[in-house]
Amino acid sequence: MIFVDRKSTHLLFVSLMFGVLFNLGNPAIPLYTNSLAITGRIVGIYLASNGIGLLLFATVWGAIGDIKDRHKVLAIVFMGFGFSQFLVGIFTNPYLILLAMVLGGIFTAGVLVNIYSYVNDNYDDEHRRNAILSYAVSLYLAGGAIAYLLGGYLSHLFGENVHYVFILQAVMLCLFGLYMFFTKTDLIDTDHHLTRKHFLANMKQVFVLPWVPIYTITLTFFISFAHNNVRRFLDYYLIDEGYSVISLGLIVFLAGMVGLIGNIFVAPYFLRRFHNFRFLQVQFLLAPPLLLLAFVTKNPLLGFYTFYIGYSLLLAVYEPTAISFMSENRTVRQGVLIGVRQSIVGLGMTLGFVIGGFLYELDELYVFYLSIIFYIIVFIGFTVLIQLKKTDVKNYRKNYIKEAKKC
Repeated sequence: MIFVDRKSTHLLFVSLMFGVLFNLGNPAIPLYTNSLAITGRIVGIYLASNGIGLLLFATVWGAIGDIKDRHKVLAIVFMGFGFSQFLVGIFTNPYLILLAMVLGGIFTAGVLVNIYSYVNDNYDDEHRRNAILSYAVSLYLAGGAIAYLLGGYLSHLFGENVHYVFILQAVMLCLFGLYMFFTKTDLIDTDHHLTRKHFLANMKQVFVLPWVPIYTITLTFFISFAHNNVRRFLDYYLIDEGYSVISLGLIVFLAGMVGLIGNIFVAPYFLRRFHNFRFLQVQFLLAPPLLLLAFVTKNPLLGFYTFYIGYSLLLAVYEPTAISFMSENRTVRQGVLIGVRQSIVGLGMTLGFVIGGFLYELDELYVFYLSIIFYIIVFIGFTVLIQLKKTDVKNYRKNYIKEAKKC
């Protein structure tokens, strides 16, 4: 296990709180929309609001982080999302709720792009960077798991006043944002010396990305489309199947804890031994059958507590693997590069939720079956990429074996 220093501890703490505070209201959303008689297609548009924010603003937030103090940018993002959740909690008009969720999506877009850029800027050693990325993602997932457990309990506790969950979430987000704004850190902000006049020049780098990042970012669209649909429509599926919001919280909590273990132990172990592309290929070879088995098992809870947990482990270790590869490219600034990736994540999320909402109304399982098809496309994509980069993939493995023999 990699030693975690003071600056890493703070960054990992922010990742954990991002997971907790941004996901706290998620278990309440199905109950809230059902209480307002909002149907599946409209729900899909609601869920797509975060994707719209990522699509349009992730690259912008990344470029702003390159110019300004990333830590203060993150603080503003936390407080901005808190304000949007307060609006969700006080609005009852479906269109005003949508407006508030779109605003929330704009601020959500600024979190991971700047956390990932911080990691890539602060750690040059590949193995240490992989480990910190794994820890950051695992703590974000663990925070999300805790949020679902706590959010499920609060939703049950508030009952008909479930909108109080969003107001409580807003208060906590704003308080944490203020804490971050006035806290000094030891984190290195590589591009902090840039001035405003370089902002447009930064943004123009979007159009000169090398072909390999473009290829992998394209595959990211399919992954985002599939995974976000599975992750969020699972909430509605379980509630509509008659399970309690607490049962939903327990399943997501367990998946998050497994993801935590996977990112701390599994991802660093395999990334040290195999090239990123090979590891990604194996992940998306196994993900489709596990997801299919989770939904076709006669006992739904058995399927979710076994096969779905296995699927969650694979998707949990995907994120640090993909971001680690991005850090190897230094021809484009990290904030912009990761911002482009997060924008494509937003595109996949947006189209996924809109189409997913339509499919969910036709048949609850169609949205999950489409995700399985998309994962198969991703597996084929990484198989082709490995053939195109065969020399790099083989040399990575050979170098590991050579180093292992020396030890």
